[in-house]
Amino acid sequence: VLSRSFFPGSQRYGAVWTGDNKAEWSHLEAAQPMLLSLGVSGIVFSGADVGGFFGDPSINLLLRWYQAAVWQPFFRAHAHIDTKRREPWLFGEAMTNHIRSAI
Repeated sequence: VLSRSFFPGSQRYGAVWTGDNKAEWSHLEAAQPMLLSLGVSGIVFSGADVGGFFGDPSINLLLRWYQAAVWQPFFRAHAHIDTKRREPWLFGEAMTNHIRSAI
């Protein structure tokens, strides 16, 4: 079960993600304390959409998001259908290698 809402005991059944975030530096910054707070409350299988769900991240933002996301128990590179494709290999060999190194 994957949900962005939960109830007491949810930690026993599945993962929680932070909801539909944006491809912005402020959303990357906000994800870390949100995930730590979830972990302290007992919901340890959590994560944020890598790169942001809405919008198109810059190459630097996408790389930083991958680097931060490797520490998230629930790792998901997921985006809205209207965003540009963002698979690591689409940004050139150097970027692919940086992301591969992070993962």
